[in-house]
Amino acid sequence: MKTIFFHLTQQMGLSMKYSIILITLAGMLFTGLAQASGGRVPFAHQVIPVQNYSRATEQVAISGMISDGGVQALSATGFKTVIDLRTKNEGTAEEKGLVDSVGIAYFNIPTTVAGITKEQVAQFAKVFEAAQTPVLIHCGSGNRASAMWASYRITKGIDPEVAIEEARKSGLRPPLEEKLREIMLN
Repeated sequence: MKTIFFHLTQQMGLSMKYSIILITLAGMLFTGLAQASGGRVPFAHQVIPVQNYSRATEQVAISGMISDGGVQALSATGFKTVIDLRTKNEGTAEEKGLVDSVGIAYFNIPTTVAGITKEQVAQFAKVFEAAQTPVLIHCGSGNRASAMWASYRITKGIDPEVAIEEARKSGLRPPLEEKLREIMLN
């Protein structure tokens, strides 16, 4: 890149001194742009080994299972925290070991499709608000993760219909949506 830029400055008739100054400034600009965009969660096509992956915000992603190679993909794309909503019989111990091995913080808040309680939402809020970003919130399919994210957002004052509509797009299914409405809106 520097060689190409140097040749361009030479063709423009700039001296070696100005060429070096421009190359240095260009390097600083590209570094600044990379740092400014860093810390954002990637889009789905960038994290293929994670099932039903969707980007909820620039700092939060929702998904289902993390497949083989998924933890490495999460690490490579900059994730700092994983919040797993699966129960221990769904493989949380194995995942914790994998996530810990790549230096990503791992938290488990066991939930089921029977519904998410207000206590679980409060526990999630405590973990999420202290977490380093970017964060992946996941379960087996994305259903519970979407429900938890919507529930959390509702507690933060987001219009329930907006939060639920967004959750549908990231995997919330009708039976759990009904339970979410019962718990969070009553």
